[in-house]
Amino acid sequence: MSKQVMNEIEDHVPALRRHAYRLAGSMDRAQDLVQDTLLKAISKKDQFEEGTSLKAWLHRILFNTFISGKRREKTRGPQVDWDDLGDVYGHGSNQMARLQLRDADRVLEELPEQEREAIMLTAVEDVSYQDAADQMCVEIGTVKSRVGRARRKLRASVGRIEAREHASRYVSEAA
Repeated sequence: MSKQVMNEIEDHVPALRRHAYRLAGSMDRAQDLVQDTLLKAISKKDQFEEGTSLKAWLHRILFNTFISGKRREKTRGPQVDWDDLGDVYGHGSNQMARLQLRDADRVLEELPEQEREAIMLTAVEDVSYQDAADQMCVEIGTVKSRVGRARRKLRASVGRIEAREHASRYVSEAA
C-alpha cells in the first residue's frame, strides 16, 4: 500500500467516524470501531486492490467489524460502561432534545439491518447509490429498494411519534 493510499485512508477517517457513530450509538464505541477498522485495514493492506474504491473497502471493513462485534455481544451479553449512561434525567430544554434524539435512534434501530445500512450510507454519509452498492456487495437496484423501504418505514414511525407527542400535549393541556 503506497504512502498516497495511506494518506487517502486518513482523509476517510471523519466519514468512518460518522458511520461508526450511527452504527454504535456512542462516541466511545464509535472511536473503538474506527480504530479496529483502521488496524484491520492497515494489517490487510495487501488485500486492497489498487484502482478500486478505497472508501467502499474501508466502510465494508467497518461494517463487518461492527457485525462481528454484535455477534460476539450476543454470546457474551452487552457491555455497559457507566460513563455511557450519562445524566439519566436531563434538565430543561436539553431533556426534550435528548428525547427527540432517543426517538430518532429508536426509529432507526427498528429498521432491518440491511435497510438501516442503506439509508445511513446514502442519506447520512452522502454516499452515491453505486458506492453504497459496492460497499454492501449488492446491485444498485437492491440499494435503491432498501432505501425506499427504509424511507417509508421512517415516515410511518415519525408519524406515530408526532401523533403521540400531539396527544400527550393535548392531555397535559386539558389537565
